[in-house]
Amino acid sequence: MDGYEISLFALATDTGTATIDLGRSRSFVAWATVTMIDSLNNFDRDNAVTAEVFKVDGSRTWAALYGGDHFGESGASSNVHQGAYVGFGRKITFRIRSVHSADLATYGMGVVLAA
Repeated sequence: MDGYEISLFALATDTGTATIDLGRSRSFVAWATVTMIDSLNNFDRDNAVTAEVFKVDGSRTWAALYGGDHFGESGASSNVHQGAYVGFGRKITFRIRSVHSADLATYGMGVVLAA
């Protein structure tokens, strides 16, 4: 198996994305994780962070969570997508977001193991 790793940043109101290109379609397992949250002002109930496997070969993975005050309706790109994903493909796009993040910075990473 080959291993790939990429860094993800979401600073202030940013959303960070990063894509790993495996060079050809392969079986893989991928996961994203938050490794640092910095409360710049006041970490409260309005803050949230997501780290996810957002797309595989340009198609969004299925939403794990939607609705409420922070996320969109079913099918919206603002939904929370898979934190881990097993599949087949070439390009895996990770996303990290800080929700209600005027006072929040986050850092994370995406990892892929490919056969």
